[in-house]
Amino acid sequence: MLLHSFFITPNNRKVEAFIKHFDLDIEIHQVNFREGENKTDAFLALNPMGKVPVLVDGDFNLWESNAILTYLATVFPETNALPTDPRGRADVDRWLHWQSSHLMPAMGRLKAGEETDPESVKPLYKVLDIGLRGKEYVCGALSVADFAIAAYTLTKLGRQLDYSDVPDVAAWRDRVAGHKGFVETHYKGPGK
Repeated sequence: MLLHSFFITPNNRKVEAFIKHFDLDIEIHQVNFREGENKTDAFLALNPMGKVPVLVDGDFNLWESNAILTYLATVFPETNALPTDPRGRADVDRWLHWQSSHLMPAMGRLKAGEETDPESVKPLYKVLDIGLRGKEYVCGALSVADFAIAAYTLTKLGRQLDYSDVPDVAAWRDRVAGHKGFVETHYKGPGK
């Protein structure tokens, strides 16, 4: 398997962190956007959107980071990162959809300056805090949902937000940040 990625973005980092956390035998290629690698015919044949991440598994090309996470967790069941019972799977799916439909757009608006009040994400963090009460991870055990959500709380912007009134989120974020995959994918920037 080969992952085409650009790890400094949350959607790519979540997949790379998952691969590295579980030591999965997957080659990772960093796509060169400056040279337009994502606009070549060869790349567009993998993902007509021209975006990363893209997972290539033989003749199967898969794009969309959360789809890649669930695929990897299915192909590598030893990760135990995706429940097989209907309710457990639905719980993970709920949080994956929450991340892509609510958290990602809210963080994107802040980053782009379309929203200037960091407090605007507080209602979302309160939802996550309620979901984490009495649990070590979002769905009880470490799952793809943790990788998907944590990638956003661990961005530069995410680390700057105030977590004082969401203590379960703060503890979870710190716990997940210490996991091997997130440690190994922490972007330090040029010259750091």
